Amino acid sequence: MHASSVDRNIRFLVIELFWAAIASAAYSFAAAYVIRLGGSNFIVSLITSAAAVVNMVTTIPFAALMERTANRRPWLFRSLFIFRAMHIGLIFVPLLPYWRAEAVVVILLLANIPVAIFNTVWLPLFADIIPIQRRARLFSARNVTLGATMMAATYGFGYWLESDVSAFPENYQILFCIALITSMLSTWYVTRMEIPDSPVDLSVQNDRSLAGMWKLFTDSKAYSSITINTLILNIAPWAAIALQPIYFVRVLDATDEWLGIWFAITNGGAILGNLFWPRLMEKYGFYRIMTIAALISCVYYFAIGLVPDLTAILFFSVFIGMINPGIDIAHFNILLQVCSPQRRALALGIFVTIMNFGLMVSSLIVAPMIDWIGPQALVIGLGVLRLLGGLLFVVNPVVRNEKQLTQTAE
Repeated sequence: MHASSVDRNIRFLVIELFWAAIASAAYSFAAAYVIRLGGSNFIVSLITSAAAVVNMVTTIPFAALMERTANRRPWLFRSLFIFRAMHIGLIFVPLLPYWRAEAVVVILLLANIPVAIFNTVWLPLFADIIPIQRRARLFSARNVTLGATMMAATYGFGYWLESDVSAFPENYQILFCIALITSMLSTWYVTRMEIPDSPVDLSVQNDRSLAGMWKLFTDSKAYSSITINTLILNIAPWAAIALQPIYFVRVLDATDEWLGIWFAITNGGAILGNLFWPRLMEKYGFYRIMTIAALISCVYYFAIGLVPDLTAILFFSVFIGMINPGIDIAHFNILLQVCSPQRRALALGIFVTIMNFGLMVSSLIVAPMIDWIGPQALVIGLGVLRLLGGLLFVVNPVVRNEKQLTQTAE
């Protein structure tokens, strides 16, 4: 692509995320919404696990379709619009006489069908439209935009939900109306991006059977290693998606306003992290920085488990917010590089499917594990798993050196 087209796409990728971040900030209160609607711990965990099931079942078929499709733009735009439009159902859930918490889960489950299509196009897209030397800076700019916007929005939304201006459920309904509008503004900017046809080699008959996908997985040591290592590393944050609202609200009596501050503080830490991690990556390389950040990240889970104090947890959240960009930016760049350009859509589809399986299992075990050992002990256990996941990147390395990484796929 021409430099002007790359610059234009980078600009739109940052602007669209500003609007999407406002919507994400609103939807981050979905678990609290379900709890307020009377949902059980199991129902709260289903918000995450049900979405994971849909993505796990649909991602590989959609990825196989995209591998044969050069013009993926219509799929990208339409799936994103449908996904975001389906969230209108959250506004009307309180009007139902029964099964309101369950209805939220159904809406989010169905909305994840177009998400699966969108992700099979969106994730490989970054490798097609952004040169590798500009990706770290772009991801940093997007993450800073995401963090700054969500920091302000979550704090404001939390304050709004806790205020006396509007009572439940009207306050949540207004919140989701704002989310719907801003998400559509984000979609409009995505449609303005210049997206070239993706590389498709129709002369080669790629094996998309289970045996063929297994061969794709095992033929590349780098690809299989990053998949296995990431699966173990992410058990803790996946389980925490369902566990933290339960732990904070039901055990520590957190209010909606505190949740807003917590979301804001975490995103504030992410802004700080995105300011220095890319510079360190340019100096020391993606892999070394990712491994160090992954090992350090386990401290957060030990801290919030051993010190169950809402004020202290806010400080710990700044810390994990700063650490996470060091993992996320480096990891995505490494993942794109270890996937062959011609098979990137399917390779990423397999990766996402495996991750969604891990997300589903991690979310579903939260409720029974809380009943068995309690939420505080479970949080500490997640710290142990996070540490083990970080160590895997040391004992089962994806690459031996940065030079090997830059030569892997591009």
